Amino acid sequence: MEKPNIEYILKLSRNDKVIKQNFINILKFELPIEIDAYYVSLHLKKWSQTMGCIHKLKNKIAILGLENSYHLADEYEKSEPNSRKDLQIEFEKTLTLMQHYVNCL
Repeated sequence: MEKPNIEYILKLSRNDKVIKQNFINILKFELPIEIDAYYVSLHLKKWSQTMGCIHKLKNKIAILGLENSYHLADEYEKSEPNSRKDLQIEFEKTLTLMQHYVNCL
């Protein structure tokens, strides 16, 4: 499985410590909120809201350099209801991986 990184954040911040920390702080604040929103909408079986949550989370996936996981999330977002279980499992593994990584930043 891919490993998250902050290479993109470093590139955007041009290694400026304050800007880098601001990006990290935003990520730490937004990621758990977006993950919770995903699980709530999924539990309530509100697929259009769930797709919106997946779409937002794809941005965080990209920011953390998880290219393969981004493509998986894109496929999951566009999937038909009867074909999404495997994609859901892999997507949720990515969410767990991201959350652990961000917690350690």
